[in-house]
Amino acid sequence: MYVTGRERKILDMLLSQQDEPATIKHMAKELDVSTRTVHRDLKSIESLLDEYNLQLEKATEGQLEITGPFESKQAFKLELNQQTTLDYTPEERHVLILSTLLEAREPVKLIALASELGVTVATISHDLDKIEEDLSDFQLTLVRKRGYGVEIEGEESKIREAISYLIMRHMDELDFFSLLRQNIQEKPKNLVDSVSEQLLGLVNKDKLSLIEQHVDELRNELTYRLADSAYIGLVVHLALALERIQQGETINMDQEQLQKLRSAKEFSTAEKLIEKLSDTFELNIPEAETGYITMHLMGAKARYEKDTLLKDSSISIAFKTKQLIANVSKRINIDLHESERLLNDLVVHLKPSVYRLQQKMDIENTFTEQIEQDYPELFDHVEKALHEEFTGFEFPKEETAFVVMHFASALINLEGGRGLNVLVVCSSGVGTAKILAAKLQRQFKQIETVEHRSLFDLEKLDTDSFDLIVSTIALTDFESYVHVSPVLPQKDIQKIEHIIRRVQVTSQLQKAPSTPKESGDESLDAIRQSLAKSQRYAEALNQILNNLFVKSLKATDVEGALNEASLQLKQAGIISDPSPIVEHLLEREKIGGLGIPDTHLALYHARSSAVEQASFTIHVLEEPLTVQGMDQEEMQVHTILLMLAPEDFHQEGLEILSFISSLIVEEDDCTTILQSKDEERMIHYISNQLYDFYKSKQT
Repeated sequence: MYVTGRERKILDMLLSQQDEPATIKHMAKELDVSTRTVHRDLKSIESLLDEYNLQLEKATEGQLEITGPFESKQAFKLELNQQTTLDYTPEERHVLILSTLLEAREPVKLIALASELGVTVATISHDLDKIEEDLSDFQLTLVRKRGYGVEIEGEESKIREAISYLIMRHMDELDFFSLLRQNIQEKPKNLVDSVSEQLLGLVNKDKLSLIEQHVDELRNELTYRLADSAYIGLVVHLALALERIQQGETINMDQEQLQKLRSAKEFSTAEKLIEKLSDTFELNIPEAETGYITMHLMGAKARYEKDTLLKDSSISIAFKTKQLIANVSKRINIDLHESERLLNDLVVHLKPSVYRLQQKMDIENTFTEQIEQDYPELFDHVEKALHEEFTGFEFPKEETAFVVMHFASALINLEGGRGLNVLVVCSSGVGTAKILAAKLQRQFKQIETVEHRSLFDLEKLDTDSFDLIVSTIALTDFESYVHVSPVLPQKDIQKIEHIIRRVQVTSQLQKAPSTPKESGDESLDAIRQSLAKSQRYAEALNQILNNLFVKSLKATDVEGALNEASLQLKQAGIISDPSPIVEHLLEREKIGGLGIPDTHLALYHARSSAVEQASFTIHVLEEPLTVQGMDQEEMQVHTILLMLAPEDFHQEGLEILSFISSLIVEEDDCTTILQSKDEERMIHYISNQLYDFYKSKQT
């Protein structure tokens, strides 16, 4: 079997689908290619899958899935892992270059790397720029000299740390165990293996097998379970250590730190393991390695003993943690002792962290800057409380950020938190805005109310009254909003989840006591306003029902269809001039697709001064047209739905049009009827739904 690097990346996304559903749009974005390129690659992939009795099928909302017998999938994955290729994605090249440099004991020529990976020297040089940034995280330096080559310089412990990170970052447990247990024959040295195989190649497979046997024996002696991730981490660490020791590279540990580790229960277990490894591999292994294994075991124990930490040597940590919670509670004026999990979770986290601080060990947290930015007030309170309660310790911002996240979670889970008020913005205030609003309320239980407005309404709207602004279009005058697709893909859901957490914490910190609403009779002015509102509903509903019709279209492209439909609307007295309407609709389509996924419907909507009366009209195409869907996938459409409103249309009228949009999105019966091409059935359904909506506003 042969697949290109890009095809293999697509297959990885199709086979895993852990981070985000595998749609063509998502794959194109991840690979930095066009959707057309992905379509072309998928054709090759489909032919390949046929050989294994597998199929590529489209599921809901454009998601692609590989289907077929479980045994066939496993056989395909195994073959895919073993295949050799010289065509890699940029990310794969970075991993392969970095692993080669970390393993090398002398400078490596750029031309050798370029030849091995099948790219130009200029490409390798560009890759090294990115690799140089990554190495700085491990306090390693990339040395590049003309005529000399390139090599990595730094402490042995940091080099091992980088190698371990590469293996653990780019191989999951399944990859590790499957490759470890395969009896793979040695390949020619001039060929580069797959990424997983290359990374595992950093350590000798025969050594891994023997090490695994000894670690398995160790597992049986432990009083707690060694999780797979901790098990793999220990095996990889030992394999790297033995490999590097045989190459003459040894690691050091501060004697004071080593002395403290000797008193730990895990030290004697680590000594037994080192003794067995020394005998097996006939090596003199420094005691520092015993210290590092002890730290591995202690870390695994800390993760395991979530419910028993308070019973052992954690008493002092628990006492300090209670004081910390009391300190923060006083600062934010919220009693956090009521949180069921906060104390236990903080103790579990702080015990190994305090140990690391005592030993002057580095603490890494890639989200530190983000956490400090998201929760500035809480971060400040926790930072000060840690300084006051844990005297003698210097908590770096990285560790403080971890602690802040525990307090943030406790605040979010407190009872009494109010639901969020969200504003959804789109170009016209109807159509996609309502679609997105419906999806938000289904997806996030924290959202209590959702209002939707057009771009025109923002100037006269008090946006500060909303907890969150979500928009389907770019907003130039707003810094704090979330720009998303109307179909709300997984990536956008994660963005919104992140912001909701931030808003919930902020609202808890700023929560003010509520004042009871005064009761009493309505004023004359309030009664007049209520009657006027009811009248506006009636007038708008009357307009839409009078203008509701079904017409056929003969056009062969979208612009022609919109021109023909606009002429029909002009003849009905709904619009004054078709040209600006068509132009507006085409511009709206450029912002994002208007085809409704999993249907043959497209919803075109606009507000314009050329619109005389509000309308919802249905236009059935004699021949289907290809349009872009809201999920950015191309789709076939045989019915165009037009929803138009005057530029200065009142809110009650927009609400009615938005109600129609919600029917189209949320009700399967509605899409079925609108696709039926049965004029009488369509008119009957829409008119009755609108009448029910009107009656609900009168109660």
